[in-house]
Amino acid sequence: MSRGFDDEGGAYSRRREFILASTLAGVAIAAPANLGARTRSRKMPFAKGGSFAHGVSSGMPSARAMTLWTRVSGLDRSSRLTLEVATDKGFSKVVERRQVLADERRDFTVHTRVGGLKPAREYFYRFETRNRQSRVGRFRTLPPAGSRQPVKIGFFSCQSYESGYYTAHAALAREMDLDLVLCLGDYVYETNFYDGPAGRIDRTGPNGDGDVQTLAEYREKYRFYQSDRNLQDMHAAHPFIALWDDHEVEDNYNSDGTSPAQTDPALDNAGVRRRVPFEKRRQNGYRAFFEAMPRLQYPKNRDGIFGTVRMGALADLFLTDQRQYRDPQPCGDALLSPCDEYDEPGRTMLGPRQKAWFKSAVPASKAKWKIWGSQLMVMALDLPANQYANPDQWDGYAAERREILDHFKARGVRNLAVVSGDIHTIFAGNLTNTGRISGSPVGVEFGGGSVSSTGIPEAVNIPPAVLEGLVPGFDPHIKFVDFVHRGYGVITAGRDELTCRIKAVETAMSPTSRAFDLAVFKVQPGTPELELA
Repeated sequence: MSRGFDDEGGAYSRRREFILASTLAGVAIAAPANLGARTRSRKMPFAKGGSFAHGVSSGMPSARAMTLWTRVSGLDRSSRLTLEVATDKGFSKVVERRQVLADERRDFTVHTRVGGLKPAREYFYRFETRNRQSRVGRFRTLPPAGSRQPVKIGFFSCQSYESGYYTAHAALAREMDLDLVLCLGDYVYETNFYDGPAGRIDRTGPNGDGDVQTLAEYREKYRFYQSDRNLQDMHAAHPFIALWDDHEVEDNYNSDGTSPAQTDPALDNAGVRRRVPFEKRRQNGYRAFFEAMPRLQYPKNRDGIFGTVRMGALADLFLTDQRQYRDPQPCGDALLSPCDEYDEPGRTMLGPRQKAWFKSAVPASKAKWKIWGSQLMVMALDLPANQYANPDQWDGYAAERREILDHFKARGVRNLAVVSGDIHTIFAGNLTNTGRISGSPVGVEFGGGSVSSTGIPEAVNIPPAVLEGLVPGFDPHIKFVDFVHRGYGVITAGRDELTCRIKAVETAMSPTSRAFDLAVFKVQPGTPELELA
């Protein structure tokens, strides 16, 4: 049985480096400790000086284990440092103290799995060199199997640095009792797409224009983004899981490489001249992503990010990868360009192995609520009515969408809720097997907008008020939409209902901004329809 990020019933010990679910075979994999590497690490010098300029983070949560991360700046070779985990912020009750390695081969990052923890328990952690100490991070382990304790997931996407300040992250950091925060993609942007406030200039890359393509450049990009204090505060406050979308590598890429919209092989999808072949660029982007995230790589699928997170009896979180396995987009990947390819059978978003896992894992779930973390909007977006507008989202793979959702319905899947990113728009609606109002109801979907990236009005040059007026006629399955605000969502899976609170910030154009509830939705068990609270 696939158990996602769960470890082996609390049996994590020094005899094992980690236990992860095989997202390909659906069975648990035990990865023995690399004793040779540990022996070599003991010969490494203990870090002296250095700084923790990019904060700390925790991730890949389970009931009894957590992966902890930091990056140490100012070292000239791989070095040891100390990690402490305690049950109190003052560290008078330390439950784990160990030496860990800031690995030069991984941009001086630390990735270590701490096990033997108690379920649903708050912990604090910090890293130390000989004379420097990181900030204190906090996490809470997940509820144990069978627990009917409500679980809360914060979710966000699309945080272009140049587009605005991370005021949404400042608010996310202050959220209480989140079990985890989920990034639905576009944690970084490989080049500069949007203009924003004068204080947000991205000069990464060899030309100082934000364009990155080599491994060293992608590393520079992550270091630059993670220097933001609000982002660091969010990471220090909650366990974190990130999915990538396209901008962690290149805009609108697919398994074949560049978008069909780019016909010049010398240019990338942003119209920037290629300095690195696409395959090498993707390899660089993926490697830098794993280095910068608080997660371990699957032993038999090093670039795999899909899997299941078990969150007690009330929720299973299913994570999918909607980039590296997908076929090229239909219709030349052109927005607002009608053609007959959207419903073409055989075009895949997930790829055969991931789709087989997904079609098996969701119906097999015993959790009350099945939450799908989707990088891309699953519901249809028509402009005008009955005419798909965006071939890059699930509309471009409509036959596979229907295949999956029909399968879920036939297998009796109930209480499906999708949280999605990419579209830079806050929305909520009812999901059917066709994505449109005319289909058979299967669940609900929530889009948390973007942290900073600009949205549909800017992309299609149509004022927000005009778009909001079109939605009821074109897309009546979408029950709420906001084209103006930036923000995030918090979904709570409870015993008697599921709620989603959409939070917005007044502005991302200033360093600070008030956050407020934009909308609150409720879903009753067995009823695939949302209610505005």
